[in-house]
Amino acid sequence: MDAAINEYKIVQETIRPSTIAKEAKEVHFERMIIVSEQDISLYKKLNRDQLKAYNIIIERIFSCRAGAFFIDGPGGTGKIFLYRALLATIQSKRYIALAMTTSDVAASILPGGRTAHSRFKIPINIDDNFSCNISKQSALACLIREAKLIAFDFLLKGLMDANTLFGGKVVVFGDDFRQTLLVVRNGKKEDFINESLLYSDIWEELERLPLSENMRAKENWKLIRKNKLYK
Repeated sequence: MDAAINEYKIVQETIRPSTIAKEAKEVHFERMIIVSEQDISLYKKLNRDQLKAYNIIIERIFSCRAGAFFIDGPGGTGKIFLYRALLATIQSKRYIALAMTTSDVAASILPGGRTAHSRFKIPINIDDNFSCNISKQSALACLIREAKLIAFDFLLKGLMDANTLFGGKVVVFGDDFRQTLLVVRNGKKEDFINESLLYSDIWEELERLPLSENMRAKENWKLIRKNKLYK
């Protein structure tokens, strides 16, 4: 008992799952992500800026047109809230949306979220000549092709057989340049700035969608007022 089937030498060759089976498993898993009713209704709670960005992105996705967006908002303006609303809308319809972040903590906040290193098998130590080597026939390539919402330009052009930005996919970035910049070893202030998305070759091609209302401060103020009423 508890032995692998290949140990019985029933056939000469080792039994392995087919490529098609692996692709089906990867795609099926992403399609079957359970979205809570609470997340599905998040779009109803979006403020004006968030709703504008949401509508633009969703319209682009379901009209099957390419789009590369940058959500520009200081901390507290609800970028994560907007991402969750977008993901919930797409995933609740059994479409694939690949949610990626740079850290495990941030990834855990998003439905089906994973780090970019985990999703795209990116090594920790990279240099200027690095590129992700993903075969067009791999399960991961199939998953990327099926996705309605994904990220990372240098992967997608080859996999999608398209020369358009991000292979014609809809991509959403988000960040707050007012917070800590990227760290460059032995670098100066200008080196940190030059490594940011602002100086990327794709920056001018991104559609910027600003968020300005600080929802975190708004919620904190409501809590302060509530506490004062009970004192």
